[in-house]
Amino acid sequence: MNRRMWVWSFAGLCSVLMVAAVIAQDKKPGEEPKKPAVPKKAEEAKKPEAPKSDKPAAGKPDDAKMAEMTKKWVEYATPGEAHKRLDALVGKWAYENRWWMEPADEPQVFPGTSELKWIFDGRYLQQEATGPAADPNGPPFRGSGLYGYDNAKKQYFCTWFDNMGTGIMVGWGTCDPAGKVITYTGEYADPMTGDQHKKFRSVLKLDSPDKFVYECYVAGPDGKEFKEMELTYTRAK
Repeated sequence: MNRRMWVWSFAGLCSVLMVAAVIAQDKKPGEEPKKPAVPKKAEEAKKPEAPKSDKPAAGKPDDAKMAEMTKKWVEYATPGEAHKRLDALVGKWAYENRWWMEPADEPQVFPGTSELKWIFDGRYLQQEATGPAADPNGPPFRGSGLYGYDNAKKQYFCTWFDNMGTGIMVGWGTCDPAGKVITYTGEYADPMTGDQHKKFRSVLKLDSPDKFVYECYVAGPDGKEFKEMELTYTRAK
């Protein structure tokens, strides 16, 4: 081999080594060749829909039951004949309140005025009353109450509260067959004796279109019932 051929052979070998070194530098250590992408599986077939049922969903009443529930609620919420009996109380009135502290006492007499009117579309009869102060240094008397009939309980009710205290009286009762007398019974907290469940009986007498009487009875010191209060209402002219 002459000198020129040896030089060309050495130069070619160097070129091959340099290219190999460059390729080795571009490859990161531990890097493996990428695997070919695996083709995606075919989309699973959709499950068939469950057949529709005529039964109502859990917790939801069917149409027949819903109709029955609606009917019962309408009957409960609709004023009826029992409410009409209270129409005789509607209007403006002058009253005289006779009140006995003890059965043998002479009654104390207090005059006043009152108005009764239907509220909530004839469902409740609201009463507002005013009168002079029982004590010359006290405020004028003011009181309020409700009369009505509960279609669910099949009973009449009456409530009363005023500015002479901080409690409320509630009575439940029934009407006589003639529709002229409603008798209530209930209880209240008596601040004088501390009795938290003092019982009372009250009687509402619908005597005429222009007059009605409300009486309240409680137990006396001897345990016997006596008339504690009587209010006579006369229709204002």
